[in-house]
Amino acid sequence: MSSDGFAVHSRDVNQRSFRSVIRSTFIEAHSSKLKATGEFDRLIATPRVHFVYLHHVFEDEKANFRRTLEEIGRTHQFVSYSKAVELVYSGKVDRPYACVSFDDGLKTTLDASLLMDDLGISGCFFVCPAIVGETDREMVRRFAETRLRYPPMDVLSWDDVENMLARGHEIGSHTYSHPNMGDVSVEQAIDELQLSGDAIRRRLGSVKHFAWPSGKWENFSARAGKAVFDLGYASCASAIRGCHMPRAFGVQPRDVCFRRDHIMGSWPLHHNMYFLARSVLQARGNDYEWPNAWQPIVKSERNPAPGESVAPSPGSAIFAPAAS
Repeated sequence: MSSDGFAVHSRDVNQRSFRSVIRSTFIEAHSSKLKATGEFDRLIATPRVHFVYLHHVFEDEKANFRRTLEEIGRTHQFVSYSKAVELVYSGKVDRPYACVSFDDGLKTTLDASLLMDDLGISGCFFVCPAIVGETDREMVRRFAETRLRYPPMDVLSWDDVENMLARGHEIGSHTYSHPNMGDVSVEQAIDELQLSGDAIRRRLGSVKHFAWPSGKWENFSARAGKAVFDLGYASCASAIRGCHMPRAFGVQPRDVCFRRDHIMGSWPLHHNMYFLARSVLQARGNDYEWPNAWQPIVKSERNPAPGESVAPSPGSAIFAPAAS
């Protein structure tokens, strides 16, 4: 930790626990079994689109992050986030494809983007405009404690974001202020989506992709999913593990909730690769779909009148500065 309590190493964020030891033991055993039978190599080489995502790449994680990308690149073709989205919508997947994204807009991802430049990889960085460019460390600390639920870390500036965009990376929306979208009202969810999109468009010109905070079903809702597409986003991504297999038919954007596999630079290389193989092992043909009960709502299109926009509602739960 820094002198004021900001995380500067992977160990500041990833505390070793009994649960993590059990998980590591299981991964080692299952990975060894898959490799001994040759199944691991077959799974990794299976045609599909695989989205991987991270939150941070500290200095002590860079070497293994690079090795992980190089290892994925041995068997996969890296594509941009937008290209990966298009491939999933079309269903026409003829080889293993991979793309990389980052959530939360943390400062360490700027260095990660430069490392990716060296490898010729374009990523998508999902940011929360409420905190981008914030230099008040107490504000950042409060945001981390109340919204991110992990130790505070430096955040990207708008100059950083514009720099990444200029180098060929993409910038997506991660809501305006990183609430639990499963706990807010429909009006508040619309505010978060609208305000985030508007702020990014003002600075960068456009925004196409959205990923919701925390990324589990309980952190979202069917009506929030519907609002994503009503407000003009081209895709909606979760943090639910999985991958996207070839299909004989195309689908519409509202049909798809993207799955992404979480990896970390602090994890052993073979652990990161294990999660990719496991997602292929568990893949089913309909893994791109929303929960059954959500589908009629998410897929119900709304056609706003020309020039109509959704105004933020009074009382929305938007992150606000601490009282002085």
